[in-house]
Amino acid sequence: FQAEDGIRDDVESRGLGDMYKRQIVHGYLTLSLLPHMWNQIIEVNNLKMMINYGMDKMKFGQAVLAGQSIRMVASLHSLQNLRGVAKAEIKFTIEIKDQSKKALEGIAIFLYYFN
Repeated sequence: FQAEDGIRDDVESRGLGDMYKRQIVHGYLTLSLLPHMWNQIIEVNNLKMMINYGMDKMKFGQAVLAGQSIRMVASLHSLQNLRGVAKAEIKFTIEIKDQSKKALEGIAIFLYYFN
């Protein structure tokens, strides 16, 4: 994905122009891209319902500048059977192209109900 000029922080009005030199994408916009990116890398079959149960250890590491490309990397952290409901904890990272510091990382927790 490429960060566009949609929702963003106005670095000029917040006095951050010298720090970032250009507009930054709001951190919550980066977070809101998770479901879209999620659906591109994870497929769950025979799913009746999925519930977003929460986030753990989430932190914003670096601002995404307008025009930068980002990608999500995810791995299964844990999986539990709760009386027929699967509780999945998935560790994720949002990386910024050509940057060593992550934009966002954490653990997403989902409850999966199957047919």
